[in-house]
Parts: sequence; C-alpha cells; structure tokens
Amino acid sequence: MIAVIRARLRALILWLAITVSCVIIIAWAPQARLLLYKPNPDTPIDLNQPPDSEIPIPKRIWQVFFPPPSTTIIEDGFMHANKWIEMAPGYTYTLVGSTEAEAFLAAHFADRPEIASTCHALKNPALKSDVLRYLLLYIHGGIYSDVDTKPLVRLDAWVPAQKRREVRLLLALEYDEAEEPNPSDFVYPVQFCQWTIAAAPNHTVFARMVDRMLAGLQDVADHQSTTLDKAYLSDFDVVNTAGPVAWTEVVFQLLQEVDRRVKGYGDLMRMGGPRYYGDVSVLPLETFRADYLDDWGVSWRKGRNALVRHFFKGAWKTPPGVR
Repeated sequence: MIAVIRARLRALILWLAITVSCVIIIAWAPQARLLLYKPNPDTPIDLNQPPDSEIPIPKRIWQVFFPPPSTTIIEDGFMHANKWIEMAPGYTYTLVGSTEAEAFLAAHFADRPEIASTCHALKNPALKSDVLRYLLLYIHGGIYSDVDTKPLVRLDAWVPAQKRREVRLLLALEYDEAEEPNPSDFVYPVQFCQWTIAAAPNHTVFARMVDRMLAGLQDVADHQSTTLDKAYLSDFDVVNTAGPVAWTEVVFQLLQEVDRRVKGYGDLMRMGGPRYYGDVSVLPLETFRADYLDDWGVSWRKGRNALVRHFFKGAWKTPPGVR
C-alpha cells in the first residue's frame, strides 16, 4: 500500500512539474506571446482585412532618436516603443540612431552622395530626424512616428479594411484655422502633421520632399555665403526646409494634382472624418494629436476618432539668445 501511495505521489509531482514547465514555456516563447496577445477592445480585429501581400503600406514601424549633445539617454517616459509593439502584432519595429542612419544612407544613397553629405552636415537633431523620416519611408515604407508619441488603437485599424488595398499615403492635419484660429503660429490656414506618417515605399511625395529639402537647405547656406555644416539655421529655416511648412506645401501640391476638388486650403478644412484623394488618405485634425488641447483644459475632440497621442516632449526650438 505504501509503495502504491509513493508511486501515485511521484506521478502527481511529475504531472505538476510538466504543467508548470509548459506554463513557463508558453509565457516566454515569442510565438506564444502572439497567441496570448489581447487586442485593444476598442479596436477589434476586422476579419475582412486583405492579405499582407495586397497591402501597399508595409507592416514596419520606424522611430528616430538623435539625442541632444548634452545627453545620450532617453528621458524616462519619453518613449513608448512597447506600446507601438503591443498595438502592432505582426509588424517589425526599428529604432534608428546615428549608427543605423549611417548604414542606411550608405546602403541606399551611394548614387546620390548629396543626400548623405547633407545629413552629415546637419547639427540640429530635430532637423536630421526630419530628413531621415522621409528617406526611411521613401525607401522602405511603413509607419513613422516620433519617439514622444503613443498609439491609442491597433495599427491595422488606421485604414478601413475596404480601403487598405488603395491607400499608399496616410497623413493627418496638425492645424485647421477653421477649428482652432491661431494664425500667428502657422504659415498656412491648414498644416499637415509630419510627426506621424504612413506610406508605401517609393511614393512620389517623398521624392519631391527630398528634392525640396536639399534645395532649401542649400539656399540657406548660400544666402549666408558658407557651407551647410557652418550655416546657422533659424527655427523658421527648420520648419521651412524639412519641417511641417515644407511638408505642407509638398503634400498640398500633390493633392491638387490628383484631385480637382482641392483648389485651396479651405477645401481641406473642417474634416469630420477621413477623406481620400487618389491614393492619399487625409485624416482630421485630432487624429495624431489626441488630447493636445485637453492638456490645456479645453475639450475639443467632439467624439471623433483619435489614433495617436503626441506628448510634445521633443523640444527643438532654439533657446532665446542661442545660435
């Protein structure tokens, strides 16, 4: 009898050990983590999604971080890479720093040395980040977003399933004078956000933007009778050569070419939902800047869908009195 009890006890211990081992393996195996992933309940999986091979925008996430000269670390709470990965099962995630940027430029722009030389000459981390985002999306496509942003819904839900085969460029408004009058801070009555962009590789908007950046930056240096690495770039120079002002002009020109409805900036105001112009999807004001005005005590979203929260921690403007 004692022998039987001992045998059963050994069997029970063995069963418990196997069970615990299986639980540990499931919890730590990367493949199993995908099976255990629980999507955001606000963004259920659409079973009508087309296969990846038919979606022009690749499942890739890009973020760029060039730390300011005073630090080499990322401020705690500044970056939300884990949230990007969580909201994007099946996507690859890449953080691009100086080393990765050098390798990327060498691999893809050997036939255009002016691109690499321009990047090397830039001292402003924000300006260099601006340049790299367009180049990365031009070559690889995918989703670019600044490191001080956080997705609020699954990335597969950004474009309706029935539109995912058609959309090759996804962007949103940053400013709309009709909804948020503040003309002193903006050049145009509508401005496009460039801290979050999704695109298929080789989209013409990036070819145009690259040419615009190279010419604009060289103009700044020529105006100062110096080389780009020694030129002083003001805050306006930053936004007007590679930032949102330049981006807005290039995008607006493209929209006018692909859709006759776009005659002026006023035709892009007061968006209550996504609009489609050729292969471009333009999203409303709040889409990539969720809660921005809420931070200032103003409720403004009007029940519309927000996809990304921007925390605006990437201070890039030149402090007063500094050149």
